[in-house]
Amino acid sequence: DGPAMMAFTDGRFVGANLDRNGLRPCRYYVTKDDHVILASEVGVVDHLREDQVVRKGRLEPGKMFLIDFEKGELLDDVVLKKEVAGAAPYAEW
Repeated sequence: DGPAMMAFTDGRFVGANLDRNGLRPCRYYVTKDDHVILASEVGVVDHLREDQVVRKGRLEPGKMFLIDFEKGELLDDVVLKKEVAGAAPYAEW
């Protein structure tokens, strides 16, 4: 049960999740030309200029990083979880 980050894709979505303790660092950058860089270390791309970055952040324990290629957007964790939770009558089960 060591630090872990898991990345995944099915062709439509690409995402990442941390282990429950969040001990593995995971940072992301979104650039003006719609590139996304996700890595466990800062500075993995040494030619990335700050003026090209439109969004940056870090993945936190219990949070989901998910890009929908059909919609062309990085999905918000809260919105994503509400959408999944409302997809079926889980409370009735």
